[in-house]
This record gives sequence, structure tokens and C-alpha cells, in this order.
Amino acid sequence: MRLDRLLVLLWLLLPLSAHAHIGSLTVVYESHAPPVPVRVIIRPPGVVPGLATIDVRVLTNGVKRVTVLPVHWRAGVDGSPPPDVAKPVEGDPNLFHAELWLMARGAYSVHVEAQTSAGSTKFIVPVNSLATTRLPMPGALSGILIALGVLLFSLAVTVVTAGVRESVLDPGTEPSSLRRRLGRAAGAGAVVMLALAIYGGRAWWNAEDRDYRNNKMHQPVECDVKVRIEDGQRIARLTVLTNESRASWPGLVPDHGKLMHVFMMREPQMDVLAHLHPVRRSHRLFEVVLPPVPAGNYRLYADVTHETGLAQTLTATTTVPELVDATKTADGMIADADDSWHLGAPTDAAAKKFESDLGDGRVMKWDGAQVPVVGREATLRFTIHEANGSLSKLDAYMGMLGHAAIRRDDGAVFTHLHPAGSVSMAAQQVFQIRAGEKPPKRITPEMMEQLCQPPNANLPQQPLMFPYEFPQPGRYRIWVQAKIGGVVRTGVFDTEVIEAGLKTAAK
Repeated sequence: MRLDRLLVLLWLLLPLSAHAHIGSLTVVYESHAPPVPVRVIIRPPGVVPGLATIDVRVLTNGVKRVTVLPVHWRAGVDGSPPPDVAKPVEGDPNLFHAELWLMARGAYSVHVEAQTSAGSTKFIVPVNSLATTRLPMPGALSGILIALGVLLFSLAVTVVTAGVRESVLDPGTEPSSLRRRLGRAAGAGAVVMLALAIYGGRAWWNAEDRDYRNNKMHQPVECDVKVRIEDGQRIARLTVLTNESRASWPGLVPDHGKLMHVFMMREPQMDVLAHLHPVRRSHRLFEVVLPPVPAGNYRLYADVTHETGLAQTLTATTTVPELVDATKTADGMIADADDSWHLGAPTDAAAKKFESDLGDGRVMKWDGAQVPVVGREATLRFTIHEANGSLSKLDAYMGMLGHAAIRRDDGAVFTHLHPAGSVSMAAQQVFQIRAGEKPPKRITPEMMEQLCQPPNANLPQQPLMFPYEFPQPGRYRIWVQAKIGGVVRTGVFDTEVIEAGLKTAAK
């Protein structure tokens, strides 16, 4: 049964839980910009409307006040309630917690303000509000509701029977046999009417449940991917499979200058990663030149951001054929200058040292001695060293000093990370534009370009740090990309994520 409406009334009685989705609905954002560095973790509910939990960790002392405000993209700041004050968490003076209702589906922006003795900061964290689960009816609650229903049914029949039998009699007068028969007939009629009402209510409830499952529960948007060989190139054509109209599947905005970021991973080995940026041919049609990856079966994850601020991860599978003549000069499409790919998996020896060979004597090291735990915030720290042991100097790669892709071995979880976290930078820019004094009706590429800023030169280049919260237990592979001397280098690591209270070894 669909329970989101019922649980709005019963949430005080029972705890709720939500399940992770592809890439995880949990949003992690971290900023080290002065004067107030912060980390924000937002865990959206699995049902809509529902309660989102927000944790704000202020990475400095002297915190005075932290406020949070969820704003639906259609409402805007002017159409939203006043911000809520986040409460400090006992035992952790720099951690603040709040719970806020997300009342509608779609893209939200959470406006966070932190005030400290050193100054204050305001920023926007985008988050998706999507229905991803149907909550089961707890057995105890089901028993209580059935008992109450039987009691109310019996009382209603009793009231109708007694009312018809005795309501017109004077006090102390015994009802006649006719009044008793009328009372019993009225009681029987009440049983029939109430049974029909219950049947109709059940039919309505089931219809609502079907509509929720078929139309309101979010599912990853899939793509149809076909690979053809043309002019010595393998070209992948991605067609977005959706029946939605152009208006209901809004236009896209560039993230790091690209409308789409595609991550291809060969299955089941997960020994190949390609980070590609297709060219848009029409509203739902994209094409991209494949790099010289080996043939095989691949799973694709394509990140896009809409003008509404909603970020989506499209999924697909395809088979990449061998090139007929790999020596032929290609004179067709031109690959994106920021496309990159990597072949190789962690070796046992390197995994034990948490190291990955980048070539040319360079090594990427992961501070991975601490085993990741489900639902616990973590900072993934990586350093890149030259052959002589010194730290490498990093170039900007699409506006960031590093990118990371995280996938569980079965493909159920995928996340594209930056040092700022798992937020869509494009969605953040969209909401910054919409939060202005005169929000535009349409977000243009020129508006997005004005907000694109290179990495802060005052921040230390290394270590590369990615804040994240693993949503499910299991085996994960982590690819970390950085550009050194104009060349994208990729480190690969494996780890096992455990439930809280369990012990195992990372690999």
C-alpha cells in the first residue's frame, strides 16, 4: 500500500527509512572558502512529501548560528517559509542538525547560512526530491489499525441500531417488537453501507498506489546506445528513452562546460574507465567518438543537469566492437579535448599499499587504512607523487583539480565526485542565478559561463580530498582523475564498505 500520505500523520509514532538510489540521493557539499569552511550532508526522504535530514559541520570554532531553508525551484525564495535554525549536536560543538519537509517532487535548493566569530557565509546546496521507495506497513501498526477499525465498525453499527430502535421513544419506555425489527434492519443496512464504503476506500487506495508506483516513483532514465564504425572511428549514439515532452524534459545546462558527462565501464571486469563528453545532435540525441578502449560489454552512466536544477544520471549498456582497421586515419568527428580513458585494475601488491601506478614513475596514494562505513561521512584523501617522491603539481581538469568516479561492483551505486562533494556544480549555479533579485525565465549558457570559476589558487593542491557518504555495503571501485603536465592520469583503488559495527579489511 502507498503510505506516504498516511505517514505524514503517523511519523511521530514510527521511525522512517529510505533506500539509496543510483549515485545515492544523499548530497555532500564541502567548501573551504574563507572565512567559514563547512561541510553539508543532506539525506532526502524516500517518499514525497517527507522529512530530509541536514547535517552542517562548520570546520572552524566560534559558531554562533546556523540556518537552513529548502526552496523548491518553482517557488523561489520569496515563496518559501522563513529559514529553520539548525540545532547543535550534543558532544560535537561544530555539528548542527535540522529536519525539513520536502513537500513536492523536483529540484530543491537548500540555502545554508553559518555565522561564526570569524565571519559568516551563505551558500546554496542543490538536492533532488524524488520518490524512490514504497514504505511497508509495520506489523505492529497494522495490528493496531485493524483492531481500531473493527472497534469503530462495531460502534458505528451499534449506534445506528440503537438510534433507530430507541431514538423516538420517551425515557424509560421499552421498544416494541416493531422498533426492534427496524433497529436490526437498520443495523444490517449499516453493515452493508459500511462494507461498501470500506471496499470503495480500498479501491481508491489501490488506485493511488498504482499511480504512485507507475507514475510518481522515480526511475533512472535509460538510454539506447548504438556503436557504429565510421571513417576509422567507433562512434556511440546515445538516445534518451523517455516519452516525456520537450516541456516536461527540460533543457540542459552545461556542467564544467559540458552538457553531458559519460562514464563507460567494461563489465564484469571493471578494468576500463572512459570519461567522455558527447556532442548534442537533437533534444535527446547525443554522439561521441570512442577512445581506443578494448572491445567488450560496457555500462554507461551519463550525468546531466536540467534548467530547473534537477540533476539526473542516465544509464545504459552497450557492446563495443573491435576496430576493423585500427591503423586507419580517422577524418570524421573530433573527440572532445577533455575526454580521457584508462585501462587497468588494482594489483594485489598495490592494493595492500593503497597505491596506484600512474606511469612515468608517478604514483597515486590513498589514505585508505580506515575502512568506509555505510552512512558515515568520510573524506577520501589522495596524494600524487613524482618519481623522486615529491608531490606533483596539478593542472585544472574541467575547472577542478580532481574528479572521482565511485561504483559498486554490481552497478547499483554510482557517483561522480569533486573536491566540493557530490553536488552538481551546474545545479548550484542555476540556483544562484534563480536566487537573484530578478530571476530569469530561462537559464542561458552565457549566464552559466559568468559563474564558472577556476580552482582557488590559494587552496593547497594536495592532498586531493573528496567528501562522501557510502550508501550501501559491498565492494567498490574508485577511479581518481587528475591532470598533470596536460595529461589526465587515473588512479584505481578497491575497497569494501561495511555496515556499522562490522570489521573487515580494505583492499
